[in-house]
Amino acid sequence: MSDKNTLRENALKSRDAVSLADNASASRMVCAQIIMLPELDEIKVISGYYPMRIELNSLTILKALHAARFPIALPTIISDDEPLEFRRWDMRTELVDGPFGTKQSTQEVVVPEILIVPLAAFDLKGNRIGYGGGYYDRTLSVLRKNNPDVIAIGVAFDDQKLDSIPAEDYDQPLDLVVTEKTIYRVK
Repeated sequence: MSDKNTLRENALKSRDAVSLADNASASRMVCAQIIMLPELDEIKVISGYYPMRIELNSLTILKALHAARFPIALPTIISDDEPLEFRRWDMRTELVDGPFGTKQSTQEVVVPEILIVPLAAFDLKGNRIGYGGGYYDRTLSVLRKNNPDVIAIGVAFDDQKLDSIPAEDYDQPLDLVVTEKTIYRVK
């Protein structure tokens, strides 16, 4: 098993042990920090994700951003080797089931300027470990080619921080990571 796979497996086991109460509390703290980010001074399309397993509950964050008048989008998986597509979500439209237990919007396609990215682990260089499908790396690569100002914000429990994560040439770094304890800025 590769180093990254071992790190992923251990990180997911640790994250999945978080209680629902601790998840809810951490999600509220992360939300409070995200709302205050200077990167959100202008209204931009923000993509989140529908939480799976014991991921930090991004719905708390998305609801607060929607209430602050930010256009919200959710990712849609087109195929295993394509970048994600993003569809607006107005919080009223019913979501449809997607792959891997996700929920997806069926509203119009939009291009996000800020992505809230799930992760299994991160380091202080902005490297992340996801589920291993490469969806966010492919997507961020394409988005950043078209708009170098695209911002990737990882959201995580502080315990998901590792000393170092091996990075490949195709890995796309996060610009910052927001946890229940602090904001880690990479760039």
